[in-house]
Amino acid sequence: MKPQSPSLSKWTILITASLGAFLMPVDSSMLFLVVPQIATALKQDPALVTWVPTASLIGTTAFSIPLGRLSDVLGRKRLYLAGLLAAGVTALLAGFAQNAYQLIALRLFSGAGAALIAANAWALISDTFPSQERGKALGINTAVSFLGLSTGPVIGGSLVTFTGTWRSIFFFAFPLYMALMVLSYWWIPRDSSAVGGKRPADLPGSLSFIVGLGLLMLALSFGRLSGWASLPTLSFFASSAAFLALFGYVELRLARSPMLDLRVFSSNSQFALGNLATVFHYMSAHQGLTVLIAFYVQWVLNRSAAIAGVITLAKFLTMAIFSPFSGWLSDRIGPRWLCALGMAFVTASLLLLAAMGPEASLTNLFLRLSLLGVGIGLFASPNINSVLSSLPKDKLGTASGTLGMFRSLGGTLGLVLVGSIVAGGKAEAGFAVQIKTALIALAVAALAGAVVSAIRGKSTAEPTG
Repeated sequence: MKPQSPSLSKWTILITASLGAFLMPVDSSMLFLVVPQIATALKQDPALVTWVPTASLIGTTAFSIPLGRLSDVLGRKRLYLAGLLAAGVTALLAGFAQNAYQLIALRLFSGAGAALIAANAWALISDTFPSQERGKALGINTAVSFLGLSTGPVIGGSLVTFTGTWRSIFFFAFPLYMALMVLSYWWIPRDSSAVGGKRPADLPGSLSFIVGLGLLMLALSFGRLSGWASLPTLSFFASSAAFLALFGYVELRLARSPMLDLRVFSSNSQFALGNLATVFHYMSAHQGLTVLIAFYVQWVLNRSAAIAGVITLAKFLTMAIFSPFSGWLSDRIGPRWLCALGMAFVTASLLLLAAMGPEASLTNLFLRLSLLGVGIGLFASPNINSVLSSLPKDKLGTASGTLGMFRSLGGTLGLVLVGSIVAGGKAEAGFAVQIKTALIALAVAALAGAVVSAIRGKSTAEPTG
């Protein structure tokens, strides 16, 4: 195979990385749609089946930083390919699963594959594109990811309706992952994988982090389902604290080459505040809010699930439209105020949504969700650019993995917050009040994200001339 020109290489890398960014949310959003069908077909308790998508989130959160760090050592290309292989094989096996426990285990491994894909996709793009074009490239990648989120439920619903089985979503995903793996093998240049040099592995740090984060995710899930004072919840919290404390000790005192040098959070405000803003962003504007809107449309406005799906397109489509624009603009004016403005729009949208009542029209809801999508589009790609630009190139995998971990953690916290407020709600006027309370709580988190974005200071991603 002839070596590609640098100009061609960067665009083929962007295409393959963006296709991975499209496939992952399609995979996950299809799965959320078929949880009821899985419970019915396998004759399993619905509460148990909800652990199937939760397992993916746990895997992504816990493995993002260790596997991102590994790509700094072993190279981006080979670990991106490994992530696609893991996601594809687990999808195929999930299609043959005979019970919920098998699905949960497979989706845990699928989450690890997703962590590899996400961390290395961002790192490949940041490695390849010069600083004056990086925001635009990351904006395109982010927009494609949002398109995956919006089309996943449509694809999944069509597959289940046409085939009559939930297994079809996994059999659909498998060949797509395999095709992208072959395409990435040919299109990503060999030298793109030689980025990190030889650094000793940090096995104690990696293991303590994976176990600690996994236990934290379990604690948050059990707290929402079983109560925050229940014995399993408290046990998971205590065990998580112990392992994360061990992780901190290993990284600060023992590791010759730390998986994550924790001192960077005190010495690099751009990195620390960018990741903190990510937590508030995903906490306020994504998984938890999607659940709220689904309940609001179906239980308060008394409309169908299909209508709820169409309404959420307002958010996803405006996200996809504004992400490339904000990425391009961040290359010229820097990400700081774009991120702050984006979170301000998210805050305003959530407050406007909270002001709606049972008499609200679908058009009104669509417009307010469109404003939310504008805010997300303005924030997402400039913030990614800011965080990735804050560390040197030989640590891009670690930076990407850290960002992915905080993204998943923020999404989980949003689900926990919403679930705690609306727990036990009924399809009556009182439930509309619970939804309003949850939306205000999310707006507070979004406002915190706006403040954090505004105080982060000048970014290394900002133009210097």
